[in-house]
Amino acid sequence: MSHRVHVITAVAGALVLAASASHAGTITYDFSSVPQGTTVTPTTINGATFSSPSDPGAFTFGANGGLYSTLGSSVLSSAGVPATLDITFSAAQTGLSFDFAVGDFFAGTGGDSLTLTTNTGLHATALASIPTGSGDFFPQGSFNLTGAAAFTSVVITANDTNGVGDEPLVVADMTSTPSPVPLPGAALLLLSGLGGAAGVLHRRRATGIAV
Repeated sequence: MSHRVHVITAVAGALVLAASASHAGTITYDFSSVPQGTTVTPTTINGATFSSPSDPGAFTFGANGGLYSTLGSSVLSSAGVPATLDITFSAAQTGLSFDFAVGDFFAGTGGDSLTLTTNTGLHATALASIPTGSGDFFPQGSFNLTGAAAFTSVVITANDTNGVGDEPLVVADMTSTPSPVPLPGAALLLLSGLGGAAGVLHRRRATGIAV
């Protein structure tokens, strides 16, 4: 009897783990995975397609080259303006984060910004500034979106100090959070049934009822 309880509990536990796995973790988009300096948009990396209304070739994957102190070693940079970056995901996401730079070094200490709009209507802004003591000319910042309504595409635009989207844009170190995928109804019913069966067997064993 004890063996049966343990087996049922183990199976139920496995289904719980499967349910947890359905809530996928963070996805990383490795910009260094494509030939640097030669790969241009549109390009797909790990299920995300990077493109621009100005394609082909509006953005290029390449080395940081030490220009941006807060960005990683590989970046996606626009060839000019308008620098609008579109990202389409193969599955729904609820979060997106990345570092960015705006190519307007005439702004002094910054004041430039980045705007992101999801296909579900969310509009978010992040500010850029020149890191103190960095010696950089380019305003930089970080964007972090969490817990958003599930989206499958975003539009990203760099804006100068007057709010006009006419600045070169650089992004790096991008990750996203997939929307949780619910288990199929049959799996949920099985999980519920096994959990109930384990509970009944445990109670019978505790009261001395044979099974």
